[in-house]
Amino acid sequence: MDYEESLDYLFSLAGRGIKLGLSNTSALLGHFGNPHHKVPAIHIAGTNGKGSTAAFVESILRAAGFRTGLYTSPHLLDFRERIQIDRQPIARDAMVPLITRVRQAAEQLEIDVTYFEFSTVMAFLYFSEQEVDWNIIEVGLGGRLDSTNLCQAKVCIITSLSRDHEDQLGSDLKHIAFEKAAIIKHPTTVVSGVKDKILLEVIQKQAQKNKAQLVSIERDFQVTVKSCPEDILEFDYASENSSFEGLKISLLGPHQAENASLAVAACRALPALVSKIPEKIIRRGLASARWPGRLEVISRSPVVILDCAHNPAGFRALAQALKSHFPKKRCILVLGIMKDKQVSEITGIIPLFADYIIVTRPHQERSADPAIVRDQLAGFSKPVEIVDEVSQAVLAAKRLSKPEDLICITGSIFTIAEAKQSLEDKCVS
Repeated sequence: MDYEESLDYLFSLAGRGIKLGLSNTSALLGHFGNPHHKVPAIHIAGTNGKGSTAAFVESILRAAGFRTGLYTSPHLLDFRERIQIDRQPIARDAMVPLITRVRQAAEQLEIDVTYFEFSTVMAFLYFSEQEVDWNIIEVGLGGRLDSTNLCQAKVCIITSLSRDHEDQLGSDLKHIAFEKAAIIKHPTTVVSGVKDKILLEVIQKQAQKNKAQLVSIERDFQVTVKSCPEDILEFDYASENSSFEGLKISLLGPHQAENASLAVAACRALPALVSKIPEKIIRRGLASARWPGRLEVISRSPVVILDCAHNPAGFRALAQALKSHFPKKRCILVLGIMKDKQVSEITGIIPLFADYIIVTRPHQERSADPAIVRDQLAGFSKPVEIVDEVSQAVLAAKRLSKPEDLICITGSIFTIAEAKQSLEDKCVS
């Protein structure tokens, strides 16, 4: 197989859907000598903020001189984004033999492997063979039955808890907390960004069951946002053993200060790491962290932002971020959401920060009908129009905008991927 044929095969596995469980992944990894046992990991679960937190952790560890393996999902434009070493995507010439080997193993073992299971095996195998020092692993869905839950986690992070993927995880928040807390194993340290006391109790019980140390935001460390100019966020971090003032990150939004603090707490949770990650490394790592599609400013005059908010919690964070960093700018919103999300709740949040709304539809079967979204917004005193194609919706927003305005493209990773691609291809000027 050449590269394109390999990708075609890999993407064809998406037709097998989502099958939560560890048996397929475990069998395949066993076939390759359990490469996931050979590299220590930091394992990250949560409803929102997983990818950003992973990016902060990776950047700090790399600044400390460690060779890092970063596995995240989904990707924006290129599958290779999912599997990175030292923030460099896996090379095309490494992809083909890797896909071939995992495919042959699946066929030999007669396993109907899913797309995510296959990808996870690829990542663990590649990282082991490339001799990385640390794996930074983002959970795909849930935690307990997610393929990544086989990693050798030394530290676990649970970023946040809210309703999402209800078809697989249900709508009961305590159950969602249980599913995500199941990544906690013995012996590990778990760092929690969950503030709800009832949900935190679920995490606490799982930690106690596995004799894991729980380090929790607000109780064990505090975050104070200091300033929010247009291109940076500054915050203070304080715990019993550490105090860092004026930490700076380029990822925007007060919520990113919390994600960054989780990364700091995780990197300082292991005695073996503390001596290798002094304050200057933390500052350097946080300042250099990047994560595309998360309040990503891609141009100015007008400011154009991409953000993959796709559920109510994400939209609330987006609203707060825009009000914090761009309080005086008129916001033209390009919105393309999925029909299986909480559409009515999302549309209730949007008028809090958007001044003009363009509803669009990315090329996905799950995309919400723009007419339905428009009708949901009809009760608010904000102008709404429909432009079906994402690229044309971005063009319409640019025509409406003035240099001092802000254009925010959001609603799903599919929406911002199409927008980003169209902008990179210079289809929108």
